[in-house]
Amino acid sequence: MHLQQSPLHLLKRLRISYRVLHCGQSYSHNSSGGIAQTARRDEIAKFKERFDFPKATHTIWQLYRDTTFQTRLQQGAAPKVVLHGWIDSRPRKVSRTRAFANLRDAQFLYRTAEQIQNEKHQASDEDVATIQLFEDLTARSADINYPGVALLRRMKQETCVCVEGRVCRAKGNIPWRLEIVVDRITILNNAQDLVSQLRGATDWDQKYRYLQLRSFRLQRALAMRSKVATLIRNVFEGHGFTEVETPLLFRSTPEGAREFLVPSRTEAGKMYALPQSPQQYKQLLMASGVHRYYQFAKCFRDEDLRKDRQPEFTQVDLEMSFVKASDVQDIVESILVRLWKEIKGVELRHPFKRLRYIEAMSRYGIDKPDLRSNMEIYDLSEFATSTANPDYPVFEILVFHPENSNFPAVVSAPDGSPTLRTPLSHRIRLSNEEPSKWLNRCVAKFDLKLVSDLETTAREIMKKFDIRDGDVVYSCTRQQMPFENPTPLGRQRLQIMQETMNFSEKDLAPLWVIEFPLFTPTETGRVVNGYVEFDYSRLVATHHPFTMPSIDSLPAVLDAAEDESSLVDARTIFGQHYDIVVNGVEVGGGSTRIHDSSLQRFVLSRILQVPGIRMHVKAGEMEPDNPFTHLLNALTMACPPHAGLALGFDRLCAMLNGSDSIRDVIAFPKTQTGADPLVGSPSRVTDEQLGVYHVQLKK
Repeated sequence: MHLQQSPLHLLKRLRISYRVLHCGQSYSHNSSGGIAQTARRDEIAKFKERFDFPKATHTIWQLYRDTTFQTRLQQGAAPKVVLHGWIDSRPRKVSRTRAFANLRDAQFLYRTAEQIQNEKHQASDEDVATIQLFEDLTARSADINYPGVALLRRMKQETCVCVEGRVCRAKGNIPWRLEIVVDRITILNNAQDLVSQLRGATDWDQKYRYLQLRSFRLQRALAMRSKVATLIRNVFEGHGFTEVETPLLFRSTPEGAREFLVPSRTEAGKMYALPQSPQQYKQLLMASGVHRYYQFAKCFRDEDLRKDRQPEFTQVDLEMSFVKASDVQDIVESILVRLWKEIKGVELRHPFKRLRYIEAMSRYGIDKPDLRSNMEIYDLSEFATSTANPDYPVFEILVFHPENSNFPAVVSAPDGSPTLRTPLSHRIRLSNEEPSKWLNRCVAKFDLKLVSDLETTAREIMKKFDIRDGDVVYSCTRQQMPFENPTPLGRQRLQIMQETMNFSEKDLAPLWVIEFPLFTPTETGRVVNGYVEFDYSRLVATHHPFTMPSIDSLPAVLDAAEDESSLVDARTIFGQHYDIVVNGVEVGGGSTRIHDSSLQRFVLSRILQVPGIRMHVKAGEMEPDNPFTHLLNALTMACPPHAGLALGFDRLCAMLNGSDSIRDVIAFPKTQTGADPLVGSPSRVTDEQLGVYHVQLKK
């Protein structure tokens, strides 16, 4: 690739060869004499201009949006301005002396939906992100062939410039369009040819993320993210919250996901862990007497990535003492209502709908249902029971009513994985088949035990659920308390919505999913005849190990605590856990916490079987291997009842921005391998560097 010589390099040349125009004649001069010295001074002066340039008087935004400035233009004035920015489009030469280009400046002011509606400008924000530059050299005294003159026509796309000129109305059919008649233009930094080549790229190399960020779309996304953060802070401040930063160098604790570890230089063999969330620190703040806490917390999880996951992410973290779940939910609702009103111009009706976990799973087949469609899954237990697998006895159907006869009878399986069960589908054709044919297929596939004969049962089901000719019936089985999440019909429902339904930005269905199972059985890794096998004797926390059992479940938990031989049934114990869901996206989750030390110890030691924690500890007795000693001790010191929640800030911003991926609202996201090609991370380090931290790589 051809590299341009920098002005600094040119200044170092001892002998300079210049071509100049003088008195209408052309000369070649190659000496250290007077002409070379004059040219050298010119080069130095141009170089200094890159650092000593006039201050901008306006931004493009102000030229278009400032009412005072607009009034002056209407009165016939042509104000002089100074603008800073980049050449947005390749200059267009219309004659030997005239050229046009567009300038894009660096300031982007995000306007809320309410501001846009109130101002009622003809031009959109994207329309006024650039302004036209017009250069007319007939009004200049400088010779256009002299190489020292900075001409618009010679500039490359994305050249960084300072423009001085006069503002006037642009000619044409667009009455609000402005242009700058250029008096002087100074190059602050040149752009390589690669920059203009990348401008038209659709698949950007992450090495040039800083160039991609110059686009209007991503500039707007970052400005929107900043505005969302400001609005959230305003809500918290209005409710008496205190913003507290918690440490990033934490300790390793068994909370679920893999951790990022940081070796200690001063204590050989010991490691810090970057926090998966500030969960334990914020509970310690409640024990510290901080009544209402929040922060925009950086969190780290070493997980397999996808479009809505990053190894490092931001969450809006909050915790409140002496409250119940409804108090936390009220705060979160006020945040979401304000965000959607100001950012999107949409009023969210509140209080939000509430669905118990078992309702969400049985009616929609997933614990984060998208309620923009009223299509539901029907439990047919009153008509039939599956005996194919005793853990999956519930027979259920999903009925889809195609709007036209050309719709395909079979919607493809949502996932080709062999471990995911695919529903049985059947298009009802009453003109050429028996009404009971679809049910007969189900009896064979799921080994159904009907409460009545085949024809009677089929007729009663079709009448109750309004199954008509041309409808598609999807059928499958599930567990009584579903831990397979989503269920086969839940996946099918999502695919039908994605393929056949269109929604506008104003179609919003926020809800709370509540009363989750407190514990989840672990998967054995075995799939028997397509059914995922669970081990109900080995449990993990559904949310996290600090979630309080529901009031109705407390007796069963306490009974298990007193009887060491009894087992906790994950299907009957529920927690005070709540998720906030918007249009099928889990925006955040929280819970009421356990603030009793003995109950917390029982959950950690007996149920979750965390190593290093004993059920009974004498006063003053040490547990050197207990990863939660700090929290258990704090709970014994009159820690108040408390509850909280964390909102996924990146995901929330992506929704408000209308993006499918959180990468659009993160300045420098990682790739799907967790790498950052821009800075080359992760990077290799030397054995000497590792040795300082007492770490040695396996050969």
